[in-house]
Amino acid sequence: MQTSNYTKINNILGWVIWIIASATYVATVAPTASFWDCGEYIATSVKLQVGHPPGAPLFQIVGNFFSQFAGDVTGQAYMVNLLSAFSSSFSILFLFWTITHVAKKLILRNGSEFDNQKMLAVFGAGIVGALAFTWSDSFWYSAVEGEVYAMSSFFTAVAFWAVTKWERAYDNDPYANRWLVLIAYLIGLSVGVHILVFLAIPPIVMVVYYKVKPDATIKDSIVGTVLSVIILGAVFKVIIPLLLKMFGFLEITFVNSLSLMKNSGTVFAIILIIAGAYFGIRYAKKKSLPFVSQGIFAVLFILIGYSSFVMLGIRSNAGTPIDENNPEDALSMLAYYNREQYGDWPVMYGKVFNSQLDRSEPFVDGSPTYTYDEEQKKYVITDDKKFAVPNYDPEWTMFFPRMWSDQDNHVQGYLKISSLTSKEQKPTFADNFKFFMNYQVGHMYWRYFLWNFVGRQNDLQHHYERTQGNYMTGISAVDNGRLGNQDLLPDYMKNNPARNAYFAIPFILGLIGLGYQAFKDGKDAWVIGMFFLFTGLAIVVYTNHKPFEPRERDYAFVGSFYVFAIWIGLGVVAIYDLIRERLNVPGLAGIVTVVTLAIVPLNMVAQNWDDHDRSQRYMARDTAKAYLDSCAPNAILFTNGDNDTFPLWYLQEVEEYRTDVRVVNLSLLNTDWYIDQLKRSAYVDGNNIPFSFEKDQYRMGTRDVLYLNPQKFRQDYGRNPGARWSTDDFIKFVKQDGANFQFKPHGIQNSPSYYYYPQTNLRIDIDKQQVIDQGVVGVEDSAKIVDYIDWDFKGRAMLKRDLMVIDLINQNDWSRPIYFAITVGSSPKSFFYLQDYFRLEGLAYRFVPVNTPRQDNQSIEFGYVDTDILFNNLMAMEFEGISDPDVYYDETCRRPTYNLRTIFGRCARALVAEGKDDKAEQVIDRAMELMPTEKYEYNYFITSLIEGYYQAGAMDKADAMVVEFADQLDQEIAYFQSFRKQSEVRAEMGNSLSLYRMLNGMSMQYHMQSQQGGQSPIAQRYREVAQRYGLR
Repeated sequence: MQTSNYTKINNILGWVIWIIASATYVATVAPTASFWDCGEYIATSVKLQVGHPPGAPLFQIVGNFFSQFAGDVTGQAYMVNLLSAFSSSFSILFLFWTITHVAKKLILRNGSEFDNQKMLAVFGAGIVGALAFTWSDSFWYSAVEGEVYAMSSFFTAVAFWAVTKWERAYDNDPYANRWLVLIAYLIGLSVGVHILVFLAIPPIVMVVYYKVKPDATIKDSIVGTVLSVIILGAVFKVIIPLLLKMFGFLEITFVNSLSLMKNSGTVFAIILIIAGAYFGIRYAKKKSLPFVSQGIFAVLFILIGYSSFVMLGIRSNAGTPIDENNPEDALSMLAYYNREQYGDWPVMYGKVFNSQLDRSEPFVDGSPTYTYDEEQKKYVITDDKKFAVPNYDPEWTMFFPRMWSDQDNHVQGYLKISSLTSKEQKPTFADNFKFFMNYQVGHMYWRYFLWNFVGRQNDLQHHYERTQGNYMTGISAVDNGRLGNQDLLPDYMKNNPARNAYFAIPFILGLIGLGYQAFKDGKDAWVIGMFFLFTGLAIVVYTNHKPFEPRERDYAFVGSFYVFAIWIGLGVVAIYDLIRERLNVPGLAGIVTVVTLAIVPLNMVAQNWDDHDRSQRYMARDTAKAYLDSCAPNAILFTNGDNDTFPLWYLQEVEEYRTDVRVVNLSLLNTDWYIDQLKRSAYVDGNNIPFSFEKDQYRMGTRDVLYLNPQKFRQDYGRNPGARWSTDDFIKFVKQDGANFQFKPHGIQNSPSYYYYPQTNLRIDIDKQQVIDQGVVGVEDSAKIVDYIDWDFKGRAMLKRDLMVIDLINQNDWSRPIYFAITVGSSPKSFFYLQDYFRLEGLAYRFVPVNTPRQDNQSIEFGYVDTDILFNNLMAMEFEGISDPDVYYDETCRRPTYNLRTIFGRCARALVAEGKDDKAEQVIDRAMELMPTEKYEYNYFITSLIEGYYQAGAMDKADAMVVEFADQLDQEIAYFQSFRKQSEVRAEMGNSLSLYRMLNGMSMQYHMQSQQGGQSPIAQRYREVAQRYGLR
């Protein structure tokens, strides 16, 4: 077969695969914003705003282009999601061509004839490998939402494909190196999406190295590998950071020393780069140094690609509503790119979680922070970082520190996973390595890898439970010993759409391909192996994950799954070649292709379609609407996490829904740039937050944390601070500047100074008439209004956000409604100890001057219920597709239903207390209509609804639910009993037994109280369970 025919068919098949991938992703793409970062990325794309560091300006620019084709604002999210869908399908296109290139090299390695059967085997490899990755779990997940990882995968795919084009052109095309310049440009562009594409640099360098040095020995390969890592480090940690540092240095020099205008140093730096590139290229050509000129071109094109970041600076200067970190100039852009907001962490050497400070020099100076001062027209130091950096005792620093975070929840995770017995015990290298292998490799990478190529247990997040988020094969004989008897799974586990069984066939086929390539062509195997390692284990080493992450992180390792799909494709060639050498089977290549296509990619799509189809999923958008609709007009709504905040940003920014409500994210409230933005109006005039602090009083490095120190107050003022301060006096005190209001809490001279506060017991005086006039509390409830609110903070430290919340409440004086999203937390500390002054009005608590202390300190139900407001808000809530059994909701989408069940039940109980039994039953009926148990399994949160039915007198409905719940619990207990090691499911078994006891006790109580009498419908069953397991 002629080469031209092969090329033509290869191109046609590539586009056919692209059509299949595109059809898959377009058919299953989300119609609106999803949870996590999607709402932020869509909002910042549609209106070209500034998202979280290190930024994704190219994604936003292209996403903005796609959004222009939406019919109206509600369709813009869909268009941005389509950007991910098509980025992913183009990744598949280039993957197909990459696989066929590698497979063809492999099958023709010994100079054999490229006949039709071999050509078909090569195409079979491309088809099977590309479609396996098309329908793989993690890649498909990112392909159907408006996030950066799909476009990042596209850049990785096209960059590696480009080097295969260079490899083919090198021997015959004098201009072949233009492909390398293109790769440099793609790398620069990709920084405006995600830096993951940097990890393709080492394998790309090795392709070039082996082509230029075809007779490379093992020693040469080691040299080439080291060189490739150096080039990666130069691009990642030298070229762009050094460039930004140069911009910053010149900017300060030109503005501060030469008294020139702002950005003059930046302009000069750009001119300097252009001039340097021009004269460098001229010199290289004059001296006949082509590699030097091409190197300069490569660096220049990286910088041209990186120039998309200029958009962030322009839009930040425009003062957009979303302007994270405010990167307005070269100095702040460097901090933005380096993700300084998130801090740093050790990678190869550094501290562990309990490292001790150096006794002689516990703190050292950091790099000062410069900010442009509009009045002085120069850059001023706003944080000198004096003694700001902890300096650890060398005896407590070590090589490869994997257990490094000193946050309590992380330390508990270290103790749970490692062999350490106390948090005072110093981890050894062995302890760190064990944690690395067990958690960081096993839990945070290998488990995800097996999800994609062996099978997945379910969609529940895994924290070392045997019943959640594990890999599985689907072969009972293999899975039963580790995951319990699979024939005894409860119905809701068995029917979980994310329970996907591949029987480990993709994994085995990939191993066959890997072994075949390693045996036939060690150099190419090393190139692909490097690609696999750098996009997998290298990320594990660099990110140094803490236990436990707030979400599964499999999307970060999609690059290595991409590489493994190459080996899956080569597995087809391997099977064909191995059989061909032993048997003469007519049409062998076609048979191998069809069989592997059926048992690998076609089985994967059959298993994965139902849990990757988001085409009717609106939960993130509708939950955000429910938050906003829970608020009165012109409200201030406090949120905390990504899933509280980003869907709200999307809804307000893109769909322009309820823009009268000002959302305040409490996590960001610790930053000065966010406070600046809140002080400005957004969407509508006059909805700015009324903070009284001036900028210099809350700049970064100023009042980031304050410590309680009544002793210093007594020392300075000669009196005790008193029993209680008004919020106004408290704010006036903490605003005061100067050394007199600071101290060194570490008791060490060379340590940072902090502001202090002398009192934790505050008081808010209440103007009752103002409260009534503003409609905070109705006239009919005016007697409940307290004269003052005694506000008692716990602990010995306050963060900047604590000050801002106190200041806001002090300034607001009930003029605007203040709400806390119910997902802000579950403890009084989460709600700033205001929980006794809450009124539940939906998915948010309203802060009101009515004292409703909890009867049970363990309860997470705060405040009281205004049944009229809550009933109306709940009955008006709409969640598109929430009750549709054909619309799959993953664990993240199901979590809001837990809160909804609790709130509906609480509303019903409050209505019963007011004698409104009919309305109570009506509100629970609505809850069951929205969240039927056929779709949402029974759990603790549904007990609120069951109790509501009982209290409302709907005994039959309650009994029916009790029986169904008990049926599920019986299944759970039988399943947990099947585990060989009962200790592995002790918590799960205890939870099921506890729920059984609670359910029976509740049913017995209400049957005894009812006029119908009778007993619990599960009484006999419970007695048998209680007897068997020793329950009371």
